[in-house]
Amino acid sequence: MQVYGIVVFLILFLVIAPDTYLYFRFMRNSVSRSVCALHWIICAFFSLFTTFILMNVNNIYSPETICELMTFVATLGAIYFPKLIFSNFDLLYRLTKRRWKRLHYWGYILGAVSFVMIMYAIHFGKFNFGKGEYTVELENLPDAFDGYKIVQVSDFHLGSFSNAMMRVKPLFDMLKEENADLVVFTGDMVNTFPEETLGWDSLFLSIPSKDTKLGIMGNHDYAPYFRWKSPEERAANIRGIEASIERLGFKLLKNETHIIRRGSDSLAISGVEYSNGRKKSFVPSFSNLAKCDENVSDSAIRILLLHDPTIYDDSIVGKRNYALTLSGHTHSAQIGIIIGNFKWSPSHIRFKYCDGQYFVGKQCIITSRGVGCVGIPARLGMNPEYEVITLKKKRQ
Repeated sequence: MQVYGIVVFLILFLVIAPDTYLYFRFMRNSVSRSVCALHWIICAFFSLFTTFILMNVNNIYSPETICELMTFVATLGAIYFPKLIFSNFDLLYRLTKRRWKRLHYWGYILGAVSFVMIMYAIHFGKFNFGKGEYTVELENLPDAFDGYKIVQVSDFHLGSFSNAMMRVKPLFDMLKEENADLVVFTGDMVNTFPEETLGWDSLFLSIPSKDTKLGIMGNHDYAPYFRWKSPEERAANIRGIEASIERLGFKLLKNETHIIRRGSDSLAISGVEYSNGRKKSFVPSFSNLAKCDENVSDSAIRILLLHDPTIYDDSIVGKRNYALTLSGHTHSAQIGIIIGNFKWSPSHIRFKYCDGQYFVGKQCIITSRGVGCVGIPARLGMNPEYEVITLKKKRQ
């Protein structure tokens, strides 16, 4: 897992800055030296231990340990982020020469609310599974596929659930009840290691699908965010992840097309390997859309499995005849707000096709926010969900 110096700096700032302010504002002249000493010991412990975790996370191969340590870092945020909020409001209160007394109260209120929200996101939000339901009308859809039901799951990141498998079981119960015609997986089964998939076989294999389950690799499935000792070690890890995804019941599509037949009618499902469209990236481009086009009729109804929606405009829209594209990757930032039909998260700044259904001319893309977490194991506002897509024949 790649950890940037800026991340370490921000976390240390989150810990040291509010503790320093609170010491000089409330403690220096009003509490005993022993209490002050304890205050700084706790501050030093959290600062040093968090730095140690982040700087050594690349030497940890155990998914369970990484999950526990990331949960610790998230919990640290739940403790110190409210302190930071209160400190800023209190500082503003003092700079206004205590004219705005409500600022002080808002500091207490927002600090307490932020603590509750972060703890909820860590311990409940990431398990609040739901589903998005979409109907896609397609011209010339064969009669045999009118009403065809596709269930899309994306971004499991199983390592983030290492110690909470039973709390994820309700998700699989929901997936079983869908009784889908086709189940597709659009990438990121793991964070880094194939060992993250151990113990999940019975749950995945219990998901029914009338047709062969199909899947693709996501950026994390290529394990690029870990400093491998050699290219051979990384290649072996990738092969292990590929084998694990197939062991869990998915046929991997690696720049290829799978044909689903109903008598004389057919549906072409293509799966392209990862690319984010950038020349310089942690993950090199593995995509080859031209290979997906091989031996596929121009008149076929085509659906594309694409992990990162970034390349949709440049490589798909108006260039290839995919009526429907299913993608993931964005997580919708794992935080955001939904009020009625209004939806926003920080990932809307980066991704044009961030979360939900979008139409570009006669083509459609549906981006899943995924069911797992990456980095901080928490979700707030943007609950985990899978997608249910029903194909309908467009009537003239």
